[in-house]
Amino acid sequence: MYTEKFLRQVHRKLIQTGIANAELRDTCIEIYEGENEIFKIDRKGGMFYSADKQFRERVDKLHEKIQPIVCEVDEYLKAMENSTELKAIDFNMPYRKLAEFNEVVFAGVEHDDGSFEFATWDYRKNALYHGHYNPDYRKAKEDFATRSGLVNAKLIFKDKELVEIYRCLEDTLNNGYELDGEQRKMLEDMQDRIQYSVVGFEELLKESMEKSPEENFEQTM
Repeated sequence: MYTEKFLRQVHRKLIQTGIANAELRDTCIEIYEGENEIFKIDRKGGMFYSADKQFRERVDKLHEKIQPIVCEVDEYLKAMENSTELKAIDFNMPYRKLAEFNEVVFAGVEHDDGSFEFATWDYRKNALYHGHYNPDYRKAKEDFATRSGLVNAKLIFKDKELVEIYRCLEDTLNNGYELDGEQRKMLEDMQDRIQYSVVGFEELLKESMEKSPEENFEQTM
């Protein structure tokens, strides 16, 4: 059961991140470049890729995108599998409790269509208050960490802030600044990480680019 869910969840997330040429099979996921299979993920999370030099750059980019997805899916499926039912007063939803700290609880549920949803609540005297719901496990986990006080919220960038950082990186890379190879690779890697981590990245980037320069800055007086 776990392996079937694992492949379906990874495939779903690959499509969401723009890897549209991923084919879900019974025992693996195959990714193609034209008619050539260049990347494969097996039911245990093993990743295999083409040794053909012409696909080297494409394969490296895929690995950078796919490895965090594989690790995340593996983490939340195992967390759900090893969790207990979330019980509270006047609450009958089939959520599983994943973590609890400082009167905040983190839980998840699998819907009938195979999708997952995660949530955090204030959790006092066996009652739940002020639920925050998110289909994105990483975002929901961040919400739990900051809401419960495990992590200072000021240390985590909001999605729109990350998009603006991406644009600044783009300006730096494309406007004649003196960068050595290592610096350029680091900035490009940062851009890739932002693209992966921001849900709906393309839409937020388009929205940011359509704003006037004045709208990108808040008035302080």
